[in-house]
Amino acid sequence: MNGHLTLGVDIGTTNVKASILDTQSGRIVAFGSQEHPLFHPRPGWAEQEADNYWSAVVSAIRQCLEQGNFADRIAGVAISGLVGVTLPVNDKGQPLRPAMIWMDSRSEAECDDIRRRVGESEINRINGNRVAPWFIDPKALWMAKHEPHIFAATHKFLSPSGYCTFRMSGAFTMNTGDAGLCYAYEYQKAAWNAKAAEAIGIPIEKLPRLYQSHEVVGEVTRRAAEETGLRAGTPVAAGGTDISSAALGVGVTRPGQAFYSMGTGSNLGVIIPTEQRLDEFRVLKWPHVLPGLTMFDAPMAFTGASLKWFRDQWGDSEWQLAERMGENVFDLFTAQARHVPPGANGLLYLPYLGNSLAPNWNSNATGVFFGVRPTTGRADMIRALIEGVAFDLLSNFRIATEAGAEIDTLVLNGGPTKSRFWNQITANVVNRPLQVPDIGEAAPVGDAVLAAVAAGIYPDPVTPLADIVRIRETIDPDPAAHERYLEFFSIWQEVYQNLRPTMDRHRGLMERLEG
Repeated sequence: MNGHLTLGVDIGTTNVKASILDTQSGRIVAFGSQEHPLFHPRPGWAEQEADNYWSAVVSAIRQCLEQGNFADRIAGVAISGLVGVTLPVNDKGQPLRPAMIWMDSRSEAECDDIRRRVGESEINRINGNRVAPWFIDPKALWMAKHEPHIFAATHKFLSPSGYCTFRMSGAFTMNTGDAGLCYAYEYQKAAWNAKAAEAIGIPIEKLPRLYQSHEVVGEVTRRAAEETGLRAGTPVAAGGTDISSAALGVGVTRPGQAFYSMGTGSNLGVIIPTEQRLDEFRVLKWPHVLPGLTMFDAPMAFTGASLKWFRDQWGDSEWQLAERMGENVFDLFTAQARHVPPGANGLLYLPYLGNSLAPNWNSNATGVFFGVRPTTGRADMIRALIEGVAFDLLSNFRIATEAGAEIDTLVLNGGPTKSRFWNQITANVVNRPLQVPDIGEAAPVGDAVLAAVAAGIYPDPVTPLADIVRIRETIDPDPAAHERYLEFFSIWQEVYQNLRPTMDRHRGLMERLEG
């Protein structure tokens, strides 16, 4: 072991973040971030270039190293990333096509193929999950059908973190969290199921070797050292999924705790013992970075993305004012919404700008403002955006608890949770106290902890958390506001259910006109 610092890197949907952890003090001593692009070449498609992941990882790491004399004192590295990504590489690790990410919904037909060939109940039993385009397999089968030459040339299917771990160490690997998004992964045995892989149609040899998140997979290569500035020979851990690493980073490590991570999309992750079998498949299951625990997880697609969409389309004046005042443009938006009562003067928003993930799993869903009147203004729309996202959370919260998952603590993290106003709306809607930790970006912190275990600094990932995670604030719900929200929530649910057939017809029309 060389030094007492560790590096954690998280690849988000549009941003890579890196943190250096001082394991002696439990403090983050450096932070870097770098955006990377997302492409929508056709309706329902969502792709990213693998080399853009790596370029952003390199940039974020170098930003950290520029903040001090750290490189030679970093004892370990771990990388986490977005899940549900289908990224084929050849035997040299070169990407064969852009990665199809979690929000890509082109593979509905392949989902039907899996249901016919294997059976949804069998996928439920083995993998613990539903059949949906969000997962790796349907997109891989789409590739086999429409790009057979690429499928045939694929040596391994990697996740974004797996690809960047390959670039860092030269090893083809997959952590068990990422594997949970492959149907051939038997989640209660933590192993590949060769029979399931064959039945699905993805040869087992195209799936990488599995590792627990804290295990060492290799060392920083000389080439990676030249690119990143890290010391060659530094141990590299397997890393985790972005959500489970973030859960570790805010101290969500036992059954009964839940984690609400907000970014471009969001996730409600409830911790359950892996041996606990919950026959509810609208909410997903994938391994926590801690062996023996499972994330009972509800991904939602357009959380921060909803307010970002509004900003990009109608926020020129706020952009200009924010630049002059040196303030966050989103704070200017939420300041307007503060003056609007709960329920946004009757305006409701369905946060489905392209599709719906948990609990509806509808690739044809679209965004909707319902209840527009002559008096409806910008502030109503902003508040409705935030409340619509919270209603989506409430849908999943109820499903998880009704399925038998216990939730005694709900911890927040992510960009939008920096807004106390947004947090208060979330607390009022779900009617639970929300704990806000004093952690900026949780996932790279969790990764740095995993790297410290891999380097032999920590005995396990949980022990050091008491020195790292501190709760900054607990936000209590307003019971009167919650009762008011329940009335609007009932109508909000009806709006979606009533519009489902119309959304299907609308998607068909748009595909015909645009395709």
